[in-house]
Amino acid sequence: MSIGELARQTGASVRSLRHYEQSGLLSSVRRENGYRLFDSSAVQFVERIRVLLRNGFTLEEIRPVVSMLGPQPPDLRSICGDVIALYHDKLGELDQRIEALQQIRDSAAARLAFLEEQRRGGGP
Repeated sequence: MSIGELARQTGASVRSLRHYEQSGLLSSVRRENGYRLFDSSAVQFVERIRVLLRNGFTLEEIRPVVSMLGPQPPDLRSICGDVIALYHDKLGELDQRIEALQQIRDSAAARLAFLEEQRRGGGP
């Protein structure tokens, strides 16, 4: 299928598909005219990449597990330990980011409370 058809079927932009290919995540066969041709299995592959991206992973983080994203029977017992480790790492990273954002929020809320108190005349 063409890159345009793959984009239509997956909801990914043509630009994103080209980027996945340039990043080494997606492969195509080139026609003599330079057009890309994708196998029908690319639809499921791109959908899996997009799920990982929506879950906060970067293309760099996805690259080591890309071989596990291809067509395979959905047997949860055979999920690779690398993918599980990838999710554990991402959850740890997200927890750290959430904690940092909570600290920023708490600081902003304290400053706002101080400013509102000053405006009401409760300051020194």
